[in-house]
Amino acid sequence: MKQKTFTQILYRHSKNTLETEKAWIVYLNLVKLFKNSDKDTVSYLEEIGSMTKKQKLKWRNSLASEGMELTPDQVDDYILILSLAITECWKSNENI
Repeated sequence: MKQKTFTQILYRHSKNTLETEKAWIVYLNLVKLFKNSDKDTVSYLEEIGSMTKKQKLKWRNSLASEGMELTPDQVDDYILILSLAITECWKSNENI
């Protein structure tokens, strides 16, 4: 996905809690992670994208206990970016 497309999607569908450039870097890192990770890591990341509100809160608290505090809107934005990276990797795997 091109950066311009990513930025447009982010602007329309996110809570806009992240700087655009930071969000783009997160996206690129996630795409790279998906391409280079083992099946268990990929499965875990895919599960994050389908968490319920209660599961998100539990995950958010787990991150906070490790020193990474996020607002609920930031969690939603990161999950959106994660979902975009997953979709991009699925699309690129279809072309193989």
